[in-house]
Amino acid sequence: MDLSEDEEGWCELVINGIGGRTIAEAKRRITRQEFLTWRAFRQKRGSLFLGRRIEQGFGNLMATYLGSKGAKDIKAQSFMPHEDTPEEMSLEEYMMQTFGGEELS
Repeated sequence: MDLSEDEEGWCELVINGIGGRTIAEAKRRITRQEFLTWRAFRQKRGSLFLGRRIEQGFGNLMATYLGSKGAKDIKAQSFMPHEDTPEEMSLEEYMMQTFGGEELS
């Protein structure tokens, strides 16, 4: 079962004790505006879940350490089993996604 962005947001709030002990309880207690504020905060600052933050820090630390020892092509995501793998795209694809095909002058 795949979770929508909203469902994942509610799960993260509840697992961190924000709004209530269940998703239904949190939905009753938290306004839509507050939910959107939490979602914007998460997008800016990353996961609220301490375990994910530790995993991300460990992944970055291991990639830096192994890179300093001469290992090549080491990615921090290799040490983060719960992170989504970023989608690789060409520069042209990135420009089209970011700027929507508008001509730059």
